[in-house]
Amino acid sequence: MPSFIHKLRVHLDISEPGREPMKGIVALAPHAGTHSGPETVLDLLNSSSRVVPVTRPVDGTTVLFTRLQIAWVLAGTEVGQEVVWPGTYRVTKEERVLVEMEDGSLLAGRIQMELPEDLNRASDFLNGEEDFFPLIARSGIYIINKAKVRATQLFEASPLPIKAA
Repeated sequence: MPSFIHKLRVHLDISEPGREPMKGIVALAPHAGTHSGPETVLDLLNSSSRVVPVTRPVDGTTVLFTRLQIAWVLAGTEVGQEVVWPGTYRVTKEERVLVEMEDGSLLAGRIQMELPEDLNRASDFLNGEEDFFPLIARSGIYIINKAKVRATQLFEASPLPIKAA
């Protein structure tokens, strides 16, 4: 007989191109598959799952979003950062950016990057294999789908790559 797994419920806004953002609740697993501790929103969106179940708080119905069609999710300021990305995420660089989505909307904030020592630019980070990345904004933390980004404007010049000694 299957057992019930208690999951952490997180309130988010979910945006798909051409639609108004929807308020919803995602359920996160108590144990992440890639690091110690519970699953985070970033883990969920960067997983190999094709769909992300989202419950509408107004009526309790569930919508199955195709993961790669999601433009962004927003965890509001009331959602703790530890629920959004893993505590094992080691920030090595931060840059202020303006992200232009494919629908023309703009999101301003800071990207906090976890990069190896030989990489130190926002372009290195955005060229990474993960589909989604976090953007810290005044309204909360966006988790943005790289495939739905038209352009990212940097406010400061990126540093030159570190040269091997």
